[in-house]
Amino acid sequence: MFHKIAPVPPDSQFPRNYVRPEQFDALLRSLKSAGYQTVTFEQYIAHRRGEGVLPPKPIILTFDDGYRSNAEIAVPIMRRHGFRATIFVVPGHLGQSNRWDAEETQEPLLTAEEIRALHADGFAFGSHTMHHSRLTVAPTDVAFEELRASREALENLLQEPVRSICYPWAQHNESVHRLARDAGYACGVGIRRRLNRASTDIMALHRIPVTYLDSTWRVRWDLLRLKFRYE
Repeated sequence: MFHKIAPVPPDSQFPRNYVRPEQFDALLRSLKSAGYQTVTFEQYIAHRRGEGVLPPKPIILTFDDGYRSNAEIAVPIMRRHGFRATIFVVPGHLGQSNRWDAEETQEPLLTAEEIRALHADGFAFGSHTMHHSRLTVAPTDVAFEELRASREALENLLQEPVRSICYPWAQHNESVHRLARDAGYACGVGIRRRLNRASTDIMALHRIPVTYLDSTWRVRWDLLRLKFRYE
């Protein structure tokens, strides 16, 4: 799980949302040399349903919020190593900035045209709700509308089903999972430093966060040691 691949601004309030470009490049080089291959959530969903086979070392690279730096910095690095990713975007703020983090440095978000171009190049997109809303504290009808409207907006943009939801601020519970299913999603992701298994709730999939403080070896060690963590 990533947010921004870019130099860390000295005035950032959330510096852990950044990974430096040279770090990202080194990490992908290491993952590629170890035989990892990126897959999509569609492939993962099919696998969980017994309808598809994943490669020996599957991995899903994800980006939250949909910053323009994803396209300008991260995508060229991923292309160079033969990887693709899923970007979770906020349809109500396309082409704007991260206004939900009012105290944070404001950075431009991907536009609809940029999203279409990346999608044509093999990058997948998922929903991050319509306005980056805190689903666990919103009224039920508001939370459902945030989920439904964002999925429909992205489907209209991409002209294909959108089946994955990333819960903003990684805040989710069983009620939110039910709303997400009712809104048409087939899987949901939060944040937890664990691997996903056949027993993992598909509406509460784990993701390993990567920050500018994490070395390549730290991430590789996580991928190794977490094979033996089942809780």
